Amino acid sequence: MSFLTPRLFSLAKLITEGEVVADIGTDHAYLPIYLAKDGKAKKIYATDVAKKPLDVAKNNIASFGVADKVETILADGIQWTISNEIKLDSCIIAGMGSTSILDILKHDNENIYSYVIAPNTNLEPIRSWAKKMKYFVENEIIIEDNKIIYEIIKINKFAGTKIKNKKDIIFGPLLQREKNNKLFLQKWLEEEQKLLNLLKHIPKKDVKYKETLKKQKIISKLLRRRILINE
Repeated sequence: MSFLTPRLFSLAKLITEGEVVADIGTDHAYLPIYLAKDGKAKKIYATDVAKKPLDVAKNNIASFGVADKVETILADGIQWTISNEIKLDSCIIAGMGSTSILDILKHDNENIYSYVIAPNTNLEPIRSWAKKMKYFVENEIIIEDNKIIYEIIKINKFAGTKIKNKKDIIFGPLLQREKNNKLFLQKWLEEEQKLLNLLKHIPKKDVKYKETLKKQKIISKLLRRRILINE
């Protein structure tokens, strides 16, 4: 399916064969259609808060002949999993900012076993939430799509790697262990430069200056180690 973007392909990779999956804010339902055609997911729920895009999704699902595997639901967020008594192996939330995703995650419930999350912004708030909830990181991916670098995480409630500290929250407990990951290095070199530029415009007595400086030092320390390892 050539219309799948690199980010959607990466999301699909994090789905284990035979899972029951939901795609929150499905838009055109391209990802659910791919998962159904590929035979990876047993059942997929494609949800959207607006009727118009959901009607488009329904037409696409019918056109690709996967209506037996993909069910559309008009709903906001994930509360419907409780009211409909539906259990999900994986819940995909992508294509929105971390703040919007955290609003959805306020309704986290026992019917959802894991989350596959790809925010348009950074993953730090999502990792902080996972740490607070004492959930685990099953997998992390960093990819480039249309010249933008994205991080994707799979959060598992029962097994995986713990998020232990601030460093894990910023860089990811799994991503920071990967050697020779050029995209990871590129992302954090760019982020370091942004923070250095930002520091020039914040008064040193400002609380934000101290917070920004602290983060910049954490990033610089990791980058020095990473560059030394790769040399």
